[in-house]
Amino acid sequence: QTKYALLTIILLLTYSLLFAFILFTPYIFKLETGATLEEKTAAARVLLELHKSVWPALGLVVAILSIVSIFVTHRIAGPVYRFKRDLTEVCSGNLDISFKLRRRDDLKDLAESLNKVIAELRTCVHTLQEDQTRGAACIAELESLIRGNKIDSEVGKNIIEKLQKSSEQAAQVIEKYTR
Repeated sequence: QTKYALLTIILLLTYSLLFAFILFTPYIFKLETGATLEEKTAAARVLLELHKSVWPALGLVVAILSIVSIFVTHRIAGPVYRFKRDLTEVCSGNLDISFKLRRRDDLKDLAESLNKVIAELRTCVHTLQEDQTRGAACIAELESLIRGNKIDSEVGKNIIEKLQKSSEQAAQVIEKYTR
């Protein structure tokens, strides 16, 4: 936010100096050229009047626009900072995050979209948890059938290995998002 405020102030000061240069240059040239004494006197008076009125007005404009830019950047930079912070939490596995912005903040539609993405992630994790539970139950049932000689042990062992591998992969995904 400070970076954007400073950039705005620098741009405003540059604009002000350019404006002053364009405004004062014709009168300064009149003073420097071979104009008559009366023309030089008139140019000097205009320059003095311009100095009295232009610099305070430009200062006021720069101050007002700087304050406005701070408020505008605050409404954007604040949410961006919170998004970055909260997305770091999500990346570390915390899905209990909800993006909440202040009443006057911008980027509310982005916050809403991010909240939907996190809700989808929660749903995926829940589904994986259910799949892992069902897979574990299947493995237990197959082991029971094999012990009771109700299924060929070689076929049963192959099925169990496949289910265990699938279950382990699901567990790795789930572990990342549950705390």
